[in-house]
Amino acid sequence: MKRLLIACETIKDEVEMAMQKTGVELEVVWMSNLLHDSPERLKNALQEEIDKAEDRYDELLFAYGNCGNGLLGLKSEKATLIIPRYGDCIDILLCEKENLERIRTSTYFLTQGWLKGEKSLDKEYQHNLEKYGESRARRVMNIMFKNYKNLMLIDTGAYDLAEHLPRVNDIGELIGLEVVVDQGSISPLEKLVAGQWDDGFCIIPLGRITTHHDFEGVAVRKV
Repeated sequence: MKRLLIACETIKDEVEMAMQKTGVELEVVWMSNLLHDSPERLKNALQEEIDKAEDRYDELLFAYGNCGNGLLGLKSEKATLIIPRYGDCIDILLCEKENLERIRTSTYFLTQGWLKGEKSLDKEYQHNLEKYGESRARRVMNIMFKNYKNLMLIDTGAYDLAEHLPRVNDIGELIGLEVVVDQGSISPLEKLVAGQWDDGFCIIPLGRITTHHDFEGVAVRKV
């Protein structure tokens, strides 16, 4: 079976590590992390990739959760779609946390991928600083993060924590959040690339559209 992996560049480090650990080599299409700003844009961009690839591949694998329901409404007439049954990539990377729902209520999450993104927290602050001045820029950040207490750097094993901790500490001080480091997991990504698709995956046959029923019981995460 010919397989293509369609993956969010935010978790590029973890996807590449999963392929390295499993010894699986797949052709990958990397999707912009800016697509997370709009579930509709994300869905349309993914459907475009499906339409381009379905003549050449039997199975299309997605390194995505159902981010803001952005993976609903996808369909291929010629390839099977395989999608992890998670709300988003945070759910994927913290899949082993029993108290994840409680953690998510007060925590903002970072990995190397998020820090590299075009809309990282410090870049967002710098943009507001240049546009509005310091006083208003700080007010905007305070409003954005008023319900958060912690800033978590997820240790996925795919990058050097020490390289990023100084920057994360600066961000935490900037927005008034306590920095914590916690262990993550790439197990779902390893299963995805290795073809070990258990009940943690949606397997969408030819001609069927992805729906809410495929992600039944999975929390809907806002983008």
